[in-house]
Amino acid sequence: MQLKNYKDLAMLGLVIVTILAFQTQALFAQSQKSALRAYTDMSSVEAQDVLWLARILYSETKVREEQIIVAWVVRNRVESNFRGAESYKDVALSPSQFSGLWPSDSQYKLNISRSYEIKGDVSWTQALAIAQAVYFADDSLRPISENVRHFYSPEAVLKDPKWAVGKKPALVMRDSDKGTIRFAFYSGVK
Repeated sequence: MQLKNYKDLAMLGLVIVTILAFQTQALFAQSQKSALRAYTDMSSVEAQDVLWLARILYSETKVREEQIIVAWVVRNRVESNFRGAESYKDVALSPSQFSGLWPSDSQYKLNISRSYEIKGDVSWTQALAIAQAVYFADDSLRPISENVRHFYSPEAVLKDPKWAVGKKPALVMRDSDKGTIRFAFYSGVK
């Protein structure tokens, strides 16, 4: 599909988010069968990957649909060994990536200390469920291209990152009340 302008891109984003809503139901139905799986070995690769993915999601946004797309972006990074990452922890701790996981961020200690034992925090439980669902999801549920490995929130930064200048996002997610762009997702960034 040839996108001629941001209006076309916004329409494509709306279609993707609609499809994503249906896929989300499938992901949650799948994860409910093993909902927040009780890992017997908390040091297992699976348990640690899901935990690090959930920390990224929790630190970036509390909005379910945004967390799902962010989770797929992170999975894309791991699967493509982006910046040499071999695990979700590698992606999470990659320099200058997820601002909520930077020691200078005011929420750093909260975000980095999240664990399976935390109860009563709905946002954290949601992040864990999404992390687990996306981690174990079949590739056919992938709502974005495997080349989408970058995103940022124009609401959270003072200026666009250098890597985004002159590039058109593959997907934008807007604030439904304000119409402003909450997240812009990019493919093909090196």
